Amino acid sequence: MNRRHLLALLAASTVQARAASTPAPVDRMPAFWLAYDKSRSAPLGLRAATLLDAFFVPEEALLRRAGMRLPPPRQLAEWLAAFDPIAEAVRTVHARLVADYSANLGRFIDTFKDFDASASPVYLMPSLFRFDAHLEPDGHSLPLFFGPDGIVKFHGADADLSVLIAHEIFHCYQAQRNPGLSLDPAPPLYVGVWIEGTATYASEQLNPGASLKHVLLDDAALLRDGPPTASRVAGALLARIDSTADTDTTAFLGAGYRGDWPARAGYYLGLLAARRIGRTLSLSEMAALPATQVRERLIAALTDIRRRGAASA
Repeated sequence: MNRRHLLALLAASTVQARAASTPAPVDRMPAFWLAYDKSRSAPLGLRAATLLDAFFVPEEALLRRAGMRLPPPRQLAEWLAAFDPIAEAVRTVHARLVADYSANLGRFIDTFKDFDASASPVYLMPSLFRFDAHLEPDGHSLPLFFGPDGIVKFHGADADLSVLIAHEIFHCYQAQRNPGLSLDPAPPLYVGVWIEGTATYASEQLNPGASLKHVLLDDAALLRDGPPTASRVAGALLARIDSTADTDTTAFLGAGYRGDWPARAGYYLGLLAARRIGRTLSLSEMAALPATQVRERLIAALTDIRRRGAASA
């Protein structure tokens, strides 16, 4: 056996061993597609009632685990009316998720060897456009839910799934390394900016070929307006750095914010700060950084951004 053949076999065995050790997601989409396809020829109201009985009622425990409630028939009918035109795109994204998840998880574990994937079980399910990906602590673990319908709605059919997967799994990893910080039910603003900023930075580092638009989770407005407003937003963030008010969290991290700067500006400022801090700390060290040091380093980075703008990072 020549050396090249031996190396190929070793590489293949490593991939197989890694795949065997990475837990597969619990995929409830096939059951959904079965019920959905059977209902396609019926009127919308009847389809909603049928789909409710055939899929959503049997999956009520999973819905509740994901922080959702059983949808009433009228709400389900409204969702179906919006879902039908993108159903084929959702099928494609679902298939890509199934194909890509294990490989992305394997690469993540290669980088963060102390990550316990079993502590964050992953589920694929229709989210009724509630989320693209969502974490819902249950007191024992930190499950991660992916909604292919939400992914298509919020990111489009060409969503960069590797970026999204890395972003969300880093949240899981950070929660393992620093649960007090990550799982605080009422965190100060700097914690929210840090958590989202480091996850955005991690997804960038783990996917060096990804565009900034994809790293910003396909937020075209943030991509356009984030850099020119960075200095001003950094100043506003510093003024409210310890706030625990929901209005301030929404102003910097909420997708629905309409105000003096682009929605989700805290993600972009958090990314700029994390890039700066990442010059001296590894991603693992950043994930485990105590709250007092997070605050201190974030203030220093934001002060620099306020003074010099986005170019400082």
